[in-house]
Amino acid sequence: MHVRTILQSLQQGILICNRNARIIYFNDAYGEFIGKRLEEVQGEEITKYRKHAMVPQVIQSQIPIEGIVRTEGNQEYFASVYPIMEGDIPNGTISIVTTLAQHQLKVKQKTETLAERVRKFEREEILAEVAYCGGGVEGKKRAAARLGISLATLYNKIKED
Repeated sequence: MHVRTILQSLQQGILICNRNARIIYFNDAYGEFIGKRLEEVQGEEITKYRKHAMVPQVIQSQIPIEGIVRTEGNQEYFASVYPIMEGDIPNGTISIVTTLAQHQLKVKQKTETLAERVRKFEREEILAEVAYCGGGVEGKKRAAARLGISLATLYNKIKED
């Protein structure tokens, strides 16, 4: 197995920067997070894309920053930034980023059964279709027809538990 294959398989964003805070590598999850492909930004300073990145601070202090909650633009996320040391010399950083949406999904998945998650998903989809088709009985009939379910099933699935 190659390290890049392993890093690509992670759901968290992985960013590796050199001692000058320039981007060496990131996986697809991190690319989605910043809205760029590695080929577009490789060699550039991370602060160009993440204005408040902690990478320069970690390189300078050689002290990891773990599990901080950050907000940048409209993104909320957890970040951990670790120095990469070669002997006593800081040679770069590795950052692990988890969006709050990813974290909330993990928490929800640990506390809800599959049946509960499916029931919520169905209800949300049905309510969205009802909103699209309009309220009232006629709108609900149209929504049920578009969803391929009976009107009775629609009512049963949207009622509060």
